[in-house]
Amino acid sequence: MRGPGVLPTLIGHWRVGLIGGALSLSAYGITIWAMTQAPIALVAALRETSVLFAIAIGVVWLKEPLRRERLVAGGLILGGVVLSHWG
Repeated sequence: MRGPGVLPTLIGHWRVGLIGGALSLSAYGITIWAMTQAPIALVAALRETSVLFAIAIGVVWLKEPLRRERLVAGGLILGGVVLSHWG
């Protein structure tokens, strides 16, 4: 939808939007704070682990197939976390 026609739809969901926005802002703040406490490469690699949680949620709760592409992506992320920790 576009224009003012979308407003009636959004009015019923303002609480969820407000909570989502607050959580997103908090996550960004925590990330910025973490970058002041630890090497940026390590924080960035750990931030990417959210993709692993998304894969798990998709497979477990949404019953999506665990395809080879997802396994490869998850393996690359884990490899990046390990390498950034050793580096």
